[in-house]
Amino acid sequence: MKPCPRGAASVRILVLSEAFRSLGGVQEVVDNLAAELESAGHQVAVFSTPPVDGRQRVTRFFGEYREIEIPSRRPVTLRHLERLWQPGLSAGIKRLGAAISAWQPQIVSSHCWAWDRFPAVVAACRDTGVPLVHSLYDSWGAGRMGTDALRCLEGAAALTALSAATRDFFAQLLPSARTAPVITGGVDPDGPRHAAPPAHPRPYIFCAARLDLRHKAIDALIEAFATLAAEYPDVDLLIGGDGPDRSMLESMAVSAGLDDRIKFAGIAARPELWSLYRHALLFAMPSRMPEGLGLVFLEAMACATPVIGTRSGGTPEIVDHDRTGLLVDNNTPAELASAIRKLLDDPQKRHRMGEHAREAVARYSWRQFARRYLEVYSSCPGVNAVEPQPATRR
Repeated sequence: MKPCPRGAASVRILVLSEAFRSLGGVQEVVDNLAAELESAGHQVAVFSTPPVDGRQRVTRFFGEYREIEIPSRRPVTLRHLERLWQPGLSAGIKRLGAAISAWQPQIVSSHCWAWDRFPAVVAACRDTGVPLVHSLYDSWGAGRMGTDALRCLEGAAALTALSAATRDFFAQLLPSARTAPVITGGVDPDGPRHAAPPAHPRPYIFCAARLDLRHKAIDALIEAFATLAAEYPDVDLLIGGDGPDRSMLESMAVSAGLDDRIKFAGIAARPELWSLYRHALLFAMPSRMPEGLGLVFLEAMACATPVIGTRSGGTPEIVDHDRTGLLVDNNTPAELASAIRKLLDDPQKRHRMGEHAREAVARYSWRQFARRYLEVYSSCPGVNAVEPQPATRR
């Protein structure tokens, strides 16, 4: 988006997030949204809970950032009737409200995904009189309150959803979610041009994910590769990212006798990450829990690399089966091995899929993503966001 035209008022937008400087898809969404809004000339701040792990990623947003507490509500039970009062929650809401008031935003854009935090965010915005736009991501954050925590979102000025699958999931639990606009995440179209030269000396399959087996089926991917290793002796498996189950996955590679061919790349800087996508034979990232969207697929597709994902959540909305990639149903090692074999055995198919993927991903950009958010902000009382314009690259 262009900077705001001379004489046009920018909008003060406060973005609420969780663990903004940690690794994760939601954090990528928030980072790029804030950066695009700031580059358009709007006044943007990100208030977030602290990182959840020791390693922090490099952010694209360089504006005002503050770490704050966003309190969680606990359910009232017969054993815990004292939670009807929850003085700690009340104090936390007051502190959050005071932080919001001090910054004086025209809109609060919430990207919290832990449901137990929703009541505090809604209450703080209500107490300060600031319209709230809340973004729905996935079902992973249900927490202790469960669906009881969702009811407060009826008080939001607007809701958005990252995918149609996300909207449909929440629509079963929250009536106002039925009309939430779907604002699909984006990708940097110039990213592949900044890819570093290939660093791995052999052909490889690439996977990038948070190494958490509750959510990602990386263990099944390793088992699938183990069944194919002798069949394709010149192909390696590279796994990017970090997480609580990294050591377990590394042990799996050792136990399979493939620690020389299954490499863990860790957290890569953005040019190296683009390089890993661009020079891979294919990208594979199976998911145990439905992805809200799966930005890694868009990044791989932008590099003309065919992808393999799970047919759940928002993934089928961006991966066109047998055209831009392949979708598996059950994440079994045999099913994943079959999909990988299908692509490894047919270089022409891989090339066609990669070209189709690059063409398909052209309609997903962070520029367009931010424009859609500005339209939603403008629909809220008292907010006149500048008419979205094409963004300049930062």
